[in-house]
Amino acid sequence: MIYGPLHRFLLRSVISQGVISLSEAERLLNGEEQHKSLQDLVKEINDAIRPYQQTLKITRDELTDEEVIVFLSLGYDEATKAQNVFSATELEYFRILIEQIMTTEARQVTSLNAINLVGSMKSSFTKTDAQKLLNTWCRMRYLEKEENNYALGVRAIHEFESYFRQNMPDVVEDCCLCKQIVLRGFNCPSCSLAVHNRCLKRYLEKVEKWPCCKTDFSASQLEQLRNADQVSHTQQSQESAEYNTIAELTQTTTADVDLTQQAHDSEGIVPEISQRITRKRKHRE
Repeated sequence: MIYGPLHRFLLRSVISQGVISLSEAERLLNGEEQHKSLQDLVKEINDAIRPYQQTLKITRDELTDEEVIVFLSLGYDEATKAQNVFSATELEYFRILIEQIMTTEARQVTSLNAINLVGSMKSSFTKTDAQKLLNTWCRMRYLEKEENNYALGVRAIHEFESYFRQNMPDVVEDCCLCKQIVLRGFNCPSCSLAVHNRCLKRYLEKVEKWPCCKTDFSASQLEQLRNADQVSHTQQSQESAEYNTIAELTQTTTADVDLTQQAHDSEGIVPEISQRITRKRKHRE
């Protein structure tokens, strides 16, 4: 195989966006002289970049249900650490974020909850820093923003698959049809096995039964599952709002304590806890 300009052009195009659709890749290559299929080009590129622990993967996006090419960086050794775009602090925030997403019932977190996760970090990190990173990760397709919630993007799902399996085996479910991780799908009401939305849709075009246990399928079952998921998501949002309120109150109280501490320290006095709480003014009758 001769690795030439066409291979480099396709690789750069995918890396620049993180993810491109197959139709977009074919459009980009339409003006180039080629005698190979897109799949063959991807295979040859992977042969060349494999030593760098990188790969292009043709898969299907759970959110859009379109075939895409994803650029994945799979290396975690000393050689590849030097190539990382993000700092150790930023990676710490990303780890906390994806674990939070994976351990919620709806596989999503609200925007406020995502930003407030900086309070769980050992390193110093601001909410402004967090918001900038969230925007960057959405552009890179590590995250997807749906309304006011963040979910894992197609790039994160495939790049961190081994991490999820090793560190969160209890929350990882594989599709009973395609055997890939399910983040958007349904659990069969009879046997509880998981199946992707897209996989179930294609299966039902052939036979109206659940693919996992072959029990009869009805559209009303999906509606019940969607309603249950909506209730769960609403509860999560309410819990998140309560968490955010408590966090903001804690931060405000801490700031008041710090100011009081500074005032008393300047007088050589160490205040007691009761001295740090603002007392209510008495109202005259």
